[in-house]
Amino acid sequence: MTQGFYLRFEIEGVPELSRILGLTYQKLGNLKKPLRASANLILEDVEQQFKTEGGLTGGWQPLSEATIRGRKGSAHPILQVSGALRRSFYSLVDEKRAIISSKSPYFKYHQSRMPRKKLPRRAMLVLTDRTKENIVQEFNQFLRFK
Repeated sequence: MTQGFYLRFEIEGVPELSRILGLTYQKLGNLKKPLRASANLILEDVEQQFKTEGGLTGGWQPLSEATIRGRKGSAHPILQVSGALRRSFYSLVDEKRAIISSKSPYFKYHQSRMPRKKLPRRAMLVLTDRTKENIVQEFNQFLRFK
């Protein structure tokens, strides 16, 4: 028998959500259903970040004048000239974990928390408080009916 259930999500190695669900559960086994639901919630937030140009995190920094000139005067949509970055997000879910990432080679440069001089941080993969609460609810509901 397990004493509690530990739920942890990280972005770039930084814990974004750590919660012990305090009930005692037997034979936790396959968590694919709540992990899939959690991954979908996070991917919905990624989509919202693109739709609102970073609205979930206070908005992305505007494009530089040089970038706007290179786009023939167009400042919007940010990070979406071809749409490839937006379409590159995916999730891999199994019985014990979910991975949400991007196939884009330049995603990591926009997402990174590393100090920067030129390229501003424009995080696409985020966990909002609302999403964190919804993830915890997904697991609580799943585990209650297990």
